Amino acid sequence: MEKKWLHLFSLSLLFFLMVCAMPPDNGSSVLDDFLKAVHESDDPGRKSTLAEAFYKKLQAQPYPLFENDTTFVLVYKGTQDSAGVLGDLSNWSETLWMDRVPGTDLFYLRGHAPADARIEYWLMFGENSLWSVDPLNPFKSLNGFGELSELAMPRYERHPYFNDYLDGRKGSSDGLRVHEIDSKFLRYPHTIHVCLPPGYDAAHEYPVLYFQDGIDYVEFAQVPHILERLIADGKIEAMLAVFVTPPNRFKADFPNRMSEYGLNDAYVRFFADELVPFIDATYSTRAVAGARLVTGDSFGGLISAYIPFARPEVFACGYSQSGYLSFQQDRLIDLYRTQEKRDIRLYVDSGLYEERVGASFLPAAESDFLAANRRFRVVLQERGYAFVYREYAEGHTWGNWRRHLIDALMWFFPARTDERPAGS
Repeated sequence: MEKKWLHLFSLSLLFFLMVCAMPPDNGSSVLDDFLKAVHESDDPGRKSTLAEAFYKKLQAQPYPLFENDTTFVLVYKGTQDSAGVLGDLSNWSETLWMDRVPGTDLFYLRGHAPADARIEYWLMFGENSLWSVDPLNPFKSLNGFGELSELAMPRYERHPYFNDYLDGRKGSSDGLRVHEIDSKFLRYPHTIHVCLPPGYDAAHEYPVLYFQDGIDYVEFAQVPHILERLIADGKIEAMLAVFVTPPNRFKADFPNRMSEYGLNDAYVRFFADELVPFIDATYSTRAVAGARLVTGDSFGGLISAYIPFARPEVFACGYSQSGYLSFQQDRLIDLYRTQEKRDIRLYVDSGLYEERVGASFLPAAESDFLAANRRFRVVLQERGYAFVYREYAEGHTWGNWRRHLIDALMWFFPARTDERPAGS
């Protein structure tokens, strides 16, 4: 009798686990039933009525549709001859054209991504069309070209800090202090913005976080908001943030971010020998290398991994977000491999959808940022550096960088429960 009950219990448990493991069916029947009904009808009016009803149903329920944890459906309604999706799924290198539902003005794309992926995209209409956000999708992110639609797969967890920014709202620079700093090394000035922690006290010494592409981190990554929340929630130490914006933002004019971030030693000297002394003299900082972190994305990630290497006595912490580490045939990676190990700490992350970054203008051998970051990780491991390496099912986007900045800050400067200063 006991064995019988044990057997029944085992079968019940197995059935329960199988049910729990089954992916949710939130969208497949909706789309497939619609396609079947349209296919079976020969009446153009009936097809149009079915399409209108289907689209209204989409407007009234969560979107995009998810057939299971790894399959999504995007839908567009319009009079264009064609519609497609350009975004992270194709590394922004080609448009994934949608299927038109015959006899209707609806297009759809059934795609696949990891269950925890977060994908940004635009809708495209024809080969040379301008982009558009998805009118059905309320979730948006930002970059220098404007708004992008955001597709978060079922197991991606949006961080609550960004609840007020899910519609693509910019971060604000209100309340930031503005300085103009001349440079004898670069021979031109820089505009910087400084964010003070809540309750800033000149009697207290604070660690300092330096950002490349400064105003971009304010507007597109909402860093002042992130810092305020992290400090208030006791997740990190109170700290200053310095936002360094390159000249000629969004312009091809010289100088610019590319001329500065391309392992430019004059820029490193500006950063270490002019900017840092100015900040330390103007604000109450913890003036030691271990209390300074330099952060940047893409090209800015490259220089943010180089500055601690070149000047470890000034910066002992570096964070490269989707860094352009393949620059000049892995020049920085080779420096880390061949030169004396530095006493620094690094945080390095990259997106799985970063295999063809800048494919239209970067050398083909340098556009695979994911592979380059993986090569960098191997070198850091071999040389015994203190570092964290992460990969995410995301692309080369600000939505990626703002979310994972939180993780890095908590690693570098966790809130302290004792009186011993971090980085001392």
